[in-house]
Formats: sequence, structure tokens, C-alpha cells
Amino acid sequence: MREESLALESQRDIYHYIQDNPGTHLRKISRELDCSLSTLRYHLDFLEQKGLIVSSKERNLKVYFAAGELGSKDKKISPLLQQKRFRDIILVILLNPGLTHENISEKLSLKPSTLSKYIKILEERQIIEHERVGREKRYHALNEKLIIKLLLLYRRSFWDSSVDHVLEIYFEM
Repeated sequence: MREESLALESQRDIYHYIQDNPGTHLRKISRELDCSLSTLRYHLDFLEQKGLIVSSKERNLKVYFAAGELGSKDKKISPLLQQKRFRDIILVILLNPGLTHENISEKLSLKPSTLSKYIKILEERQIIEHERVGREKRYHALNEKLIIKLLLLYRRSFWDSSVDHVLEIYFEM
């Protein structure tokens, strides 16, 4: 049914890209598919009007999902997994639950102030949480199984060997 609605090859390519990369944004789609922004906007609007894709606001970005493929919790996590910095922080916390802010900062070579901005968003989205141990905060993933499911499901879209590495280690635990 969906394929019949996609008469143009460019629309099929865009739809399949969004299906394989949920939570991706306009400029990334444009870059990856080598499509001008104006042409892409036209096709995205068409796909959204036909009910094949849905969009939502992600901070200052509009992100896209194939309609009916992800639940609301998945839609909270997948756009952040598409962004390398967020994905790296999530992966480090998955592999090393209980790390402190300083530990994460060192492992990822991020300035503490930069890391704080990312951590704040991850906590607001209820992807990670912290517990206080003395004066330190220790971080844990909230829904480990869902994160792993999304990493497995969309691992091809990340082009990131660290995802494969984390998944290997996670399943050995």
C-alpha cells in the first residue's frame, strides 16, 4: 500500500531513508541523499500529507519518522541516537553504569560544561538518570532494553563501529 503511493523514485528513496534512519533531520537527509533542500522539503511535505511519514520538533530541528513504525518512547530516543555526541554518551553509560560526570567527560574527551548540556537533555528525556553518592552524581540508562533494541534495529544507519563494539560487549555481560 505504501509503495503504490510512492510513484517517484526520489520519494521512495526519501521514505526508505527515513524508515532506516528514524528521527533524522532535513539537512542530514539532504546530505545523505544528495538532494537540494527545496526539493527535499517538497517531497517531505507530500509524504507527510499522504500519511507515510510524521514529523516532530526536536529542540530546533524537525525530525522525521515513518508513520506507525515507532512508539512514543522510541521517538524520544531515536533522534538522539542519530546524533553522535548523544549516542557516545549513551553508549558509555550503557557499558559503564554508575560513571560520574568527570569519568564520562574524560572517556569522551568532552569539556565538563559541554557534557552538562547533553546530560541535561538526556535526563529531561528520561533516557538516563543520576543517583547521588555523596557529592557525586552517578549516571545510569533508564530503559536499557529499549536502547539496545533501537541500536540493534538501526545499527546500519549509525555507521559507527562503537555501536557494534558496545552491542558485542553488552551481550557478553
